[in-house]
Amino acid sequence: MKKLFLVLSLAIFSMAGTKAQSLTVFIHDSDGPFSNVRNAPNGKIVDRIPTDKNAMLDVYAPVNGWWQIADQSYFVPDGGMPHLAAAKNHYIHNSCIAVSTRNYGGQRLYLRKTPSAKGKAMYSFSQETLLRPIDITNGWVKVKTLDGKHTGWIQDEWICGNSVTNCN
Repeated sequence: MKKLFLVLSLAIFSMAGTKAQSLTVFIHDSDGPFSNVRNAPNGKIVDRIPTDKNAMLDVYAPVNGWWQIADQSYFVPDGGMPHLAAAKNHYIHNSCIAVSTRNYGGQRLYLRKTPSAKGKAMYSFSQETLLRPIDITNGWVKVKTLDGKHTGWIQDEWICGNSVTNCN
């Protein structure tokens, strides 16, 4: 009985510590005045976020280019009212969101083949750059350049999801 209690306690403790990795992003969509929010990946449109309002949101659990929007994460810094105050199972496509890099001092950053500092550098740059997030794991974010020419992993400490200021 003690063994069963210990095993159950450890299982519950480990599940309590499990948390989906999230990422703060901003709307960066030039396809029109709104970015569509859907009830499932490629599902029905349930809301629209204005593309001119510097909207930021937290996203997690990426699947095939779609990110789930965290509940109550939609934030408009210029005083606009959030539409997704109680969002449940809402999704946005990565072609509508972006992050910027935090190499404000001109540091050279690398997009790597694997999510590791030892991963092969696929692309490097030293100017602040906008990137589309694709995936996230263990402190690394897989991104694509806006022009779609370069894809790779970057440490999350080098990206910023704030649309109106830097992340210092």
